[in-house]
Amino acid sequence: MSFDAALNTTNGYYDISIDGDGDIATQESFETALLMSIFCERRALPSEVATPNLRRGWIGNDGFEIGSKSWLYEQARINRSTMNGVNTSANNGLKWFIDDKLLASISATSTVTESALGLTISLSRFNSPVEYRYYNLWSNTGVN
Repeated sequence: MSFDAALNTTNGYYDISIDGDGDIATQESFETALLMSIFCERRALPSEVATPNLRRGWIGNDGFEIGSKSWLYEQARINRSTMNGVNTSANNGLKWFIDDKLLASISATSTVTESALGLTISLSRFNSPVEYRYYNLWSNTGVN
């Protein structure tokens, strides 16, 4: 079996790069894993959402749920309780980075701007400075 791919690095047609040795270049980045850990919908428990077909997530998960339950707060009024719930949900979704010893520390904190509820992620690699990422969770939420 052969695989042919037309790679245009100038225009960025593919999300891959080839290094000087002809191998696929890798990055020491957690961007995709962070996005999956926050924005994939972890299935809600029966105590959180009573109707089974409204619990979201992937029903086939067995023993490991990817993502967070931040989606539970998407229609909630933005107040301290909602922000605390988003923080808890996001931190639970990110916990696997520590469990798998990929990072020394990671934490999520929700913030409110004029038009959005955002999430600031602080992560620390082993023997490396702290990095920050910011994601808008919901824009135009009517925040005054």
